[in-house]
Amino acid sequence: MKKSRLTHILVEGAPSLLEKLALQVEQKYEVTLVREPEKSLVMNKARDSVSGNPFYMGEILITECTVSVESVYGFGAIMGEEPDRAYQLAIVDCAYNAKLPETLDWEKLLVEEELQIDYRKRLEHSRIMKSKVNFDTMGEYHAKSKS
Repeated sequence: MKKSRLTHILVEGAPSLLEKLALQVEQKYEVTLVREPEKSLVMNKARDSVSGNPFYMGEILITECTVSVESVYGFGAIMGEEPDRAYQLAIVDCAYNAKLPETLDWEKLLVEEELQIDYRKRLEHSRIMKSKVNFDTMGEYHAKSKS
């Protein structure tokens, strides 16, 4: 599984899944805290829709952490002030970097969580679309009421 997909699932998914995976590693291996969770600011890069040129919208507060297991490093960063989740993300990243055998069992859990994330997003989208206003229809309504 690609890192970007893994991170998306762990950040957008249920916090209990991330906690469970990190705990599995902590119980079996010695996790060394290389850099404690700390707050940082990163620049939010965007692209101008007209010119296509990049620009920075502003700063985002993140919490980042670095750990190691068996001399392999892992890094975790998450938006907001969430030291526990940054630490847990670092542990899971480290487990994948070290190719720990536990990661093979995680595939199924992660794919199931990804399906749940997609379901929640589709549900939210359908709720939003129910409240969408069709301005063409409104114009026709007002034109008919004037005649």
